[in-house]
Amino acid sequence: MKNTTLSAGCPTHVSITPSGGTFEAGDELTCSADGYDPSYVWIGIAGVNRDIVSGTGYKYTLPEGPLYVICTATVSQLTCCASATVIVTAYSKYEKQHYRI
Repeated sequence: MKNTTLSAGCPTHVSITPSGGTFEAGDELTCSADGYDPSYVWIGIAGVNRDIVSGTGYKYTLPEGPLYVICTATVSQLTCCASATVIVTAYSKYEKQHYRI
């Protein structure tokens, strides 16, 4: 019976929104998960300089350039987690306008 309680509080589904479309530097990604009061950690590589991503919180602001990030939702009280991945490119405002022509 204890395992049923544990799995009811653990995140089983993590999503990152928006997950598609055209992105601009400065746009935000939002990570959300089911489970009991999860905390969020972002890791990956982002930007034109391929900087290491390491952040906390449910929102992540996109730098200009390619992005490969993973958001992990963790329920620390139950020591369990689940993750989602997104791969996108965020264009500068000039590049975004240029692609619309």
